[in-house]
Amino acid sequence: MSATKWSARVGVIAAVLLGFIAEASAEVASKAEAPQRVSAVGQAAVIGTDIANARDKAVDDALRKAVEQSVGTMITSETVTQNFQLLSDKVFSKARGYVRNYKITSEKQDQGVYVVNVDAEVSSGNLKNDVDGIMHVLRAKNMPRMLIMIAEQNIGQGDANFWWGNKTFATNLDAAENTFMDHWMKKGVRFVDRQALQGKISAGPGVTSAEPTNDAIKEFAGKSGAEVVIVGKAVATDVGTIMGTQMHSARANISLRALSLDTGRILATATRSEAVGHVDPQTGGTLALKKAAEKSADELLEKIMAQWSAEVSGPATITLNLTNVKQSKSLRSIAQVLREQVRGVQEVRQLSFKNKAAELEVELKGSAQDLADELETKTFPGFSVDVQEVTANSVTAALK
Repeated sequence: MSATKWSARVGVIAAVLLGFIAEASAEVASKAEAPQRVSAVGQAAVIGTDIANARDKAVDDALRKAVEQSVGTMITSETVTQNFQLLSDKVFSKARGYVRNYKITSEKQDQGVYVVNVDAEVSSGNLKNDVDGIMHVLRAKNMPRMLIMIAEQNIGQGDANFWWGNKTFATNLDAAENTFMDHWMKKGVRFVDRQALQGKISAGPGVTSAEPTNDAIKEFAGKSGAEVVIVGKAVATDVGTIMGTQMHSARANISLRALSLDTGRILATATRSEAVGHVDPQTGGTLALKKAAEKSADELLEKIMAQWSAEVSGPATITLNLTNVKQSKSLRSIAQVLREQVRGVQEVRQLSFKNKAAELEVELKGSAQDLADELETKTFPGFSVDVQEVTANSVTAALK
């Protein structure tokens, strides 16, 4: 067979496969539009007399199986065969699910095992496109507020603009920031009005640049009342004319990260590059910045919602900051009590201990307030715990 004929045949096969993938993905997407009602059974061993903890774990097991069952119904034998494993991977990656609500229809304890039956409503696909699903997650996370700190430089501008470098915080909304807020507000996300911060907080020397450090951002933005800050930089450049015409190719590059202010953890990152053609380079730059901001907003929201959805339906990671810790054995006592006596605690990890201050990480099926309440009511050998501050994802306490 000649090289030309071989290339043509390969091209045909590739086109068929690509069409098959597109058709299968479309099938997944169409079935993902409507939530599915799924019944599932979950089980968990009862350790000692802790029936409540076993019940929680059995419910988690049932909900996980409900999602797997719902997603599995979309991958039919007609769509996927053993000979198209790669196709299976591509289609299955689009079939993610989450539980919108559920009802326990029956439960029992049988020979040391707790068994529950649930009737769950499962949605599949991208949570970023489900406004109801997003609102469910946001409410479960106590409606966290966002602060946008995106430095922007359009074509023709010598330096990047950033509002936190202006003492009045009154710099006009730039294309990326405005697009970002418009895109997320339609889906229920709340923002801090930065201009309302004038006179309440001040920008210290650590945040006088277009790219401040995470520590500087945490110190500054933490005073704003926001729980999450979106920080990064967006730059548009003129790549040149297009094929000898008067049209200019404007390219925008944007790099963002979502930072949880109470813990300092990075929730998600996004990097995008988008190009737009326009006769006027600056207008093209503005359009390219808007396009890149919209794409990165989708990507960030998808990643943040995926993480928060997992925390809502499963264990959340709570940072426990302790002061006046005189002995390391006190940390072991706290960890032991949390593991054995606090409902919903799955793991306790010690991150640091220095100068009588310690940081623990607690995986808990519950909220930071739940953890704070438990700490104040439990009995510890030789000391008590005085809770001083509770945020969405952290608890600060002193040993007495």
